Amino acid sequence: MKALQYDLARGSITLYPGLCKGCGFCIVKCPRECITWSEVLGVYGTPTVQVDGDKCILCQSCAQICPDCAITVTYIPKPRRKKRLF
Repeated sequence: MKALQYDLARGSITLYPGLCKGCGFCIVKCPRECITWSEVLGVYGTPTVQVDGDKCILCQSCAQICPDCAITVTYIPKPRRKKRLF
């Protein structure tokens, strides 16, 4: 299955439905409840997940808890301001 990428203002989330076995750990772990079940079935015949990009804060909890590495989160930090010496 094709990877699904959600582009957000400060990064992106990529879901790999072919790797998702539908355990639901990411749904339980998400502090903002932005991950929900999808109507699309994965390769194991279980539902895959989808992301609501408006709620996501790119905390990476979903990627850390996923046992199959079916979610990757790319966070782009804000550029640091240079300190003024004078």
